[in-house]
Amino acid sequence: MTPRDLNEIKAAIKYMDYKPTILSKFFNVKSLLFKEIADDPEYYKAESIFPNPLNDNKIVKCINILNAKYTKDLVKSDLTSSDSLVPSPVAELLKGVQLTNDHGAVGVKFTTEFSGDVYLNVPRGNEVELKDTQVKDVTFNVMNVFNTYLTEGFTLALRDKDNDIWVSIEPSALDGIKGSGELYVFVKIGNSFYRDLAIKYFDPEEILNIYRG
Repeated sequence: MTPRDLNEIKAAIKYMDYKPTILSKFFNVKSLLFKEIADDPEYYKAESIFPNPLNDNKIVKCINILNAKYTKDLVKSDLTSSDSLVPSPVAELLKGVQLTNDHGAVGVKFTTEFSGDVYLNVPRGNEVELKDTQVKDVTFNVMNVFNTYLTEGFTLALRDKDNDIWVSIEPSALDGIKGSGELYVFVKIGNSFYRDLAIKYFDPEEILNIYRG
């Protein structure tokens, strides 16, 4: 594709509103989509969204292809109402999580070995990615009293591409009710996807004391 084509696609992605539910818990979806289209435009049928990919919102075709590539074969399990835990070694990773509060900066500390990419999204589109990172004894500050919109939560995800393991920690409002919520963990291992309560693995109090949905 020409540089001009890529610029048009970039603009269309920048202003798209659609965000796949599962994929967005683990990735900066817009960055992922742009990288994948640039690397393999034929797979994403990029030529078919011209002309005017921005004005006609044709980029949704590409995001649907991306979403299907990563999630269409997932077998989903909701463990929130059962005593079951996510499989090892992720259960051990989550049991090793410690929450810290250093004068209003709330952090998530991993005390168990894990190597991979880290994705952190804090409210209103502020996102950070770290590649090929060792997370043992590393603390990621996910809330800070001086951050704008800190009560709206965050997404913190780890991705181990070698073992096909994704792990995400994210607060969410209960039944969409502001002012009430729970801290959840989301896990993908191979083609299995799990949703569970963080409290089954570690104490979420430091986060839930601030989170308002």
